[in-house]
Amino acid sequence: MPNEHKSDEKERQVVVSVRLPSQLLDRIQAIAAVQSTSANAVIREGMDTFVRERVASAEFRAASEAYIAKAQAQVATALQEHSAASPA
Repeated sequence: MPNEHKSDEKERQVVVSVRLPSQLLDRIQAIAAVQSTSANAVIREGMDTFVRERVASAEFRAASEAYIAKAQAQVATALQEHSAASPA
């Protein structure tokens, strides 16, 4: 059963091209070598940690609430304009 989950996880992976400064890539490759893993694994782990921390932050929560409020206001405006333009 654990192998099934692992293969499902691999199927959902996509290739992404990212530009990194050469010094950062050198550091990532050094970490990978010391930990006997791949640079991809180091980058994935780092990005996972970054995203989890960012999403958990109060700043992100406030920004996402502001984004949602703005989107809701835009949709409400569009619906009002549509209602005003439609014959009753």
